[in-house]
Amino acid sequence: MNLKVLFVSDKMYWISIDAAFEAAHGLTFANGVTEPNHTHRWSVSVGVCSEYLDKQGLVMDFLELQHYVDAAIDDFKGIKLENNPCFTGQNASAERVARVIFDRIAARIYPPVRLGYVEVTEAPGCRARYEPVPE
Repeated sequence: MNLKVLFVSDKMYWISIDAAFEAAHGLTFANGVTEPNHTHRWSVSVGVCSEYLDKQGLVMDFLELQHYVDAAIDDFKGIKLENNPCFTGQNASAERVARVIFDRIAARIYPPVRLGYVEVTEAPGCRARYEPVPE
């Protein structure tokens, strides 16, 4: 589904949810070297925004967003990420993990709410963020 929302204001309300999961990965680099499999406690931050608040004065319910985030990461818990079908034939880099989570959540968010970003931290100080290019 391709949704396009035009915002007429430069003012937005933002909320975010944080979650975490443990999973392993092992990247293969361009020179053919593969790093040993290793486990991280991956932290995920998801931000949604809206120009408008709903009848309850919310962008959306935190618990609803938490449910979407939990569902998006559930099949990553306790596995080697490259064994998950969404990473078949490619590295499960933090950048790709962020994109997969973004795509999974985006399918559940409807206007006027917009999924703004997914940020993944694989180790302290090592973050990757995916956000769509504004149209």
